[in-house]
Parts: sequence; C-alpha cells; structure tokens
Amino acid sequence: MSDNNLINIKQMSNEQIMQAIGQDDGSSIGVNIPRLAINRAPEDDDGNKLPAGHFYVYDSAVGQNVFGKPITLRPFLSAMQYMHYNAEKGEYINRSIIFKNWKEEVIDMLGGTKCGKMSFKERSTLNQEDFEKQRTIRCYKLVYGLLSFKNGVTAKGNAHNLENLPVLYRVTGTAFSPVSVALNELRERKKFMFNCTFSLDTLRQKKGSNVYYVPKIAVNADTNLQLSDTDRETLNRFQESINDENKIVIDAYNSAKKKLVNNNDKSDLKVVEELSPEQVLSK
Repeated sequence: MSDNNLINIKQMSNEQIMQAIGQDDGSSIGVNIPRLAINRAPEDDDGNKLPAGHFYVYDSAVGQNVFGKPITLRPFLSAMQYMHYNAEKGEYINRSIIFKNWKEEVIDMLGGTKCGKMSFKERSTLNQEDFEKQRTIRCYKLVYGLLSFKNGVTAKGNAHNLENLPVLYRVTGTAFSPVSVALNELRERKKFMFNCTFSLDTLRQKKGSNVYYVPKIAVNADTNLQLSDTDRETLNRFQESINDENKIVIDAYNSAKKKLVNNNDKSDLKVVEELSPEQVLSK
C-alpha cells in the first residue's frame, strides 16, 4: 500500500489504516492467530489459580491468557492437518500442509505424506514400536473463526469479556468428533458456516486417574449472520494464514526431496567409483 492511498482513509479498514500509518508492521498477519483451547492446568507459572475446563485464548489487548465458559464461536474456515509429536523432545517434529479435502495429496515437511500416518488396516501389521509411533502422529481438525464470551476472567481473576476475536480452534482425539459433527450438521442443512455460530461448553471426563475435558457443541444454524466487509477481511486473513503455513511446509518438503535425491546420487556415484571400467560398461 503506497502513502498516496492515505487520501482514501475513509474507505479503508482499521487494519489497512494501521498498516498505512506504520502502526501495524504486518507481524500480526498470517500465522500469528491466537489459539483457542481448553484449560487443563490448575495454575499457571506464577501460581495463579486457573479455571479447569474453561476455554482460554491469548488476548493481546491485555497481554495474557483469558478464560471463559460457555463461549460462542462463529466458524469461518474448516481444515485439517497431520502433525507428529515427539514426547522426548517436547515438540512437533513434522507437520503436513493444511488441507480441506481428503482427496488432496497431503505432503509433509520431511518429504513424505501425512507425516507417515498409516491406515488402520496397515497398522495391524506393525511391530509394537512402530505401532506406538503411529499413535504420536495425529490428524487435527482446524476451525478458524471469531470468538466471543461474557463473564470471562484473566489469570489474575479480573473480569474480562471478548467479542469477535479471530482465533484458531485446533482439536484432535476425543474433541475431533464433536467438532466434525457440528460442521457436518451445517453442511447437511446447506448453511454457510460463517452465517452461523456454535455455542461451546465442556464436559468433564475421567479415565483412571486422568481427567480431561471434551467440547459440548450446540449448533445455532438459524443465526443468519451477514458477511460484512470486515468479515471478508477476516476470512482473507485466515486463508492467508493457511497459505503462509503451507508455503513453509512445501518449501521444507521440496528441500527434503532434493536432499534425498542428492543422497541417492552420491550412493550411485560411490558404487560406480568402486566398479572397474569394464563393469561400468557391462551395466
């Protein structure tokens, strides 16, 4: 955006104005969309008591996590992504592109597909070690949308509300199905998701000594919200975030494939060097 565009400031969005006047350097655009999740921790690093089973998200307006339950989520985009978590390293060691259709070729950062995730049928032939590895490779459901809640709190217990905060809600495991079912309901009713909202609460579950929470979702299919110009900008921002992530993965994929080809070429060259001229010609 050139400086000359400042004369059209009345037709610009708040985000465009901030970029034009240098108040937004672009660091907030793209992958830096705050993640919505369910809190399972009883307290934070500062010893503040946290509400277990409440949804939480980082709010840059106050510079800390804020908690709320129940919440309203207006979904804009739905996608999926494979990720491989290494517990020993405490990090994700591989991830795929973000995709929206099961028919897509889901390439990953290490030059493979789906982070190596195999079908249930294929897994039945694996030894125990490889089978356990498969459990650390998961498919995540990603929902990009606007978060709102009232009667929320900060970690320090101060009252805090949110209205239409762009977030990414990423789920897997027991939370995957409830989210998928809610999205499928909208599709079956031929409703655009961005015209509707979800009301989310949580259900406490216990398996042995392990306590966890799963989302309970009520679908508000008849909300009939209209897509405003600001909403279209938000939708584009979500897609830009996906594009940014996929570019990182695709570049890593190409590098991994190139490295694999180079290593194979070196192996072939070593074999050729070990052969006599007569053997090379015979081959």
